[in-house]
Amino acid sequence: MGLNPPLKGGDDSQLGGESGGCNHCTMKTTLILLSGILIITDAFSQAPPLQLVATIRQKGPVAYRDPIGVMSPDGQWFAYTDLRKIFIRPIAGGATKELKKNGAFIRYLTWTPDSKNLITYELGGKSETWYSYPIDETTGTAIWPELDSFNIINSEGETIALTRHDLKNLTWSKKGEAVAGIAKMGTSTYLIEFESDGKNPSLIGEAQIETLAWNPGIGKWAGIVVENDQRYIDLNLTHDTNELIPANSYGEIAFSADGNTLYFTEGNDRGVLDLWKKDLHAKEKEQLTSFSRDSYSPSVAVDGSVMFKLQDYRIFIAKVSGDGGPIQTITSFQSEIPYWHPSGEEISFTYGTWRRVMDDTNYPDIAQNLGVVATDRISPADEPEQTIRASYSEDQGMSWSPNLKWITFHTHADGTDDIWLMPADDASKGKPLSKGGYETGWPRWSPDGKWIVCNTAYSSDRINKLFLIGIDQESGKITSAQKQLIPKGLEAGSFTDSQWTSNSKNLVIEYVVDENHKEIHMIPLDGGEGKLIHSFESDQLYSGIGLSNDDKWVAYIAPDDNGNFQVWKVSIDGKEVKQVTFDPTDKAHPVYSPTKDEIAFSVFNYQSIFWMLKP
Repeated sequence: MGLNPPLKGGDDSQLGGESGGCNHCTMKTTLILLSGILIITDAFSQAPPLQLVATIRQKGPVAYRDPIGVMSPDGQWFAYTDLRKIFIRPIAGGATKELKKNGAFIRYLTWTPDSKNLITYELGGKSETWYSYPIDETTGTAIWPELDSFNIINSEGETIALTRHDLKNLTWSKKGEAVAGIAKMGTSTYLIEFESDGKNPSLIGEAQIETLAWNPGIGKWAGIVVENDQRYIDLNLTHDTNELIPANSYGEIAFSADGNTLYFTEGNDRGVLDLWKKDLHAKEKEQLTSFSRDSYSPSVAVDGSVMFKLQDYRIFIAKVSGDGGPIQTITSFQSEIPYWHPSGEEISFTYGTWRRVMDDTNYPDIAQNLGVVATDRISPADEPEQTIRASYSEDQGMSWSPNLKWITFHTHADGTDDIWLMPADDASKGKPLSKGGYETGWPRWSPDGKWIVCNTAYSSDRINKLFLIGIDQESGKITSAQKQLIPKGLEAGSFTDSQWTSNSKNLVIEYVVDENHKEIHMIPLDGGEGKLIHSFESDQLYSGIGLSNDDKWVAYIAPDDNGNFQVWKVSIDGKEVKQVTFDPTDKAHPVYSPTKDEIAFSVFNYQSIFWMLKP
């Protein structure tokens, strides 16, 4: 991953070649390695005014999104999320404090214009709502608690009932006298303005608005809008005749304090976002970044400093002996969630180019397909040897039936979030097996071909329960409707992965006690007492487990002493624990070969890097 320097307007100002494109010097360019980022700069000029603010590591490739981070308007504070936590620290570095959040998930951060309060939108608490955290405190309170409900009249003359929970992207005007948010109801998006205390809500705009910002140059609300499948930046969302700026832009936009400069993203021909700025008076625009992954989410301070977020996401498939040793890389392209073919000669996986902002905007219609490669390779595969299913939707976690006639997988196709079944030789005939799922996991066939186990939640609490589907592997017909399996003593927790014992009578399951604590259990299908195999600390969600073909070992993921997620294994009686991998990379999704003592797994790097461009 490399950073090209800011691309200036004009042919003679772009760095490159022997002169570096510099009008005032002719020395050749110099390469500078800054925190692993390659920067090209002139030997006699200063390096680009780029400052590293923070690097936030994500704990896993599944169920995670880029952390949120935003700079305070005075340029002094950086607020950010890390998994389910909220932190504030000085931009210049120093002590970091964790806020005592109210909800389980944080979906939005912003600041009041005086930089004295951080505003959050949190899910999974007493209610989904907005909170305010004073800069000198760690606790916050719900804003506008009296605004439980209010009505607006839309352009069709209809009365629309809303609550403050329906509001997204709350944004304050420069002086803080007004605040606005957008409410998406069905196919309509409403721009609603309030007084600073939440009183007197009024509908001031109605369009397909995706993001919101205050435009201080004209004192109006601005944002990204979509019209007839074309994307624009609208500098005045309250005026029907305002000039729209065509831009393939996603995520937040931001303005300089004087309103003369707009900062925004532009998607390039690789589907990756670059950061740009536009002089709104001279009507000239300038590209600021060029990375291999998304650079986006600008926030601007009063001194003109611009902070933005860079996404770094890489993931591959590898394998290792069950006793440890050298790791063999199997794929060199973006791929995850391996599962072995019953012959042990091939591995299935999910592949594509997901985790791009442009792609995730269409979630769950994202670039995740199902492919296969051979496991005994001299060098890593740079593409799938066979594509099993390439659809418009997220497809994950495929597995074969024991007789090889069928494939099951998780998908969001046709508006579902369920397990589908398709003939192994015809991806066009896929159909749902489960129904009503939410955050459904990966299906696994019993060795006798009579059952498929999966997990799913039925609400946004994301507490995954365990389910069985009876199936005839010859005909593909359901023999027993989807039913919940409730192991004794495990009624309250969440199940994130399951593997069958070789006799098809027991399941080995990964059980989440809380966000930092997991357990591995063996549970019988007949409803009898199960047993705890192993308890361990890990804060990676959906990391997965694998069971050896002789039923003697369970592979799982947990951090080592340095915090790197490694492959471990525990004996089925729980008496012996061994670390299998040791290199300083993060792992996920271990799964044993059905024929050898080998474990395949995902190797990933996922972090967000926050940079500052100084004026």
